Amino acid sequence: MTTPAEPPPSYEQAVHGGPDSLPQQARNGIPLHARRSMEDELRPLPQGWVREFDPETQHQFFVDTMASPPRSIWHHPYDDDTYLDSLPPSERERVRAAHSGPPRRPSAADIAAEDTDGDSDSGGSSHHNQEKRSLGRKLKDHLTGTTHEERAAERSRRAAAEHEMYRQHRLVRHAMLEAMRSGRPQLLGRDENRVHVYLEPPGHTFPGVTGVRRLSPYLSEVVYDGRDGRRPGPQGRYLRPEGDMYGMGYGGYGCGRFAGGRWDRPGVEYMRMPGRGYGGGFGMPLMMPMMGGMMLGGLMGSAF
Repeated sequence: MTTPAEPPPSYEQAVHGGPDSLPQQARNGIPLHARRSMEDELRPLPQGWVREFDPETQHQFFVDTMASPPRSIWHHPYDDDTYLDSLPPSERERVRAAHSGPPRRPSAADIAAEDTDGDSDSGGSSHHNQEKRSLGRKLKDHLTGTTHEERAAERSRRAAAEHEMYRQHRLVRHAMLEAMRSGRPQLLGRDENRVHVYLEPPGHTFPGVTGVRRLSPYLSEVVYDGRDGRRPGPQGRYLRPEGDMYGMGYGGYGCGRFAGGRWDRPGVEYMRMPGRGYGGGFGMPLMMPMMGGMMLGGLMGSAF
């Protein structure tokens, strides 16, 4: 058991010398550790598991609330040998096949997304290089059922979508950290109609709610009646972190409690290895906007 004089390792300490030390290629400006974290936010959780957020290292971790005492880990439970070994063999194989990353063959979408020499217009204009590009493109045409022009357009679309997803990911995490520290909603920016948008502290509720509308698997918009100051702050739109990303009704990031305190930060290493897919991940497309169709602007320059 960890003593107060020996606190559990931070996320950076937990991954030091582990998966992050392996050579992989970042894509679309998303660092490898951030891509893995974002992918794990898209992955469902087994029954009894919740996601938590460590304000000190600003990284998520996972808690098995059905264990006695509750057990916390940095990596997703579907990458955890202790959890997988607790399952019946048939269920373990099903989980590994459906939800775990490596070992995994790259999909046709992964192949199409990768910008290889054979699919690139760079590399010189010699006859040998031209033949090499032509052969590589024909091979990709056959493997993916797409043309070079279609793959180039899809890469551009995917790059723009992932860049926006990463921007929203950083924006929400920064606001969530400040909301947890203060207990008050934090300004995210303005929507397309120039209305201020705020992120509520996870797990907190405020009076005057007249409705809740799910924007995405990650966030819901809370509507207040506004009478007699019955809203948590100034006039605007208020988002609440919840849903598949935030613990399926367990209260969400930063709200877990047991024995009168927070869930313990994990005392184990980070065990997830990089995948073989796009950008060193699972090949999971990071193109689902965290805020649904809402586009935010304004705060990224000052907050980061």
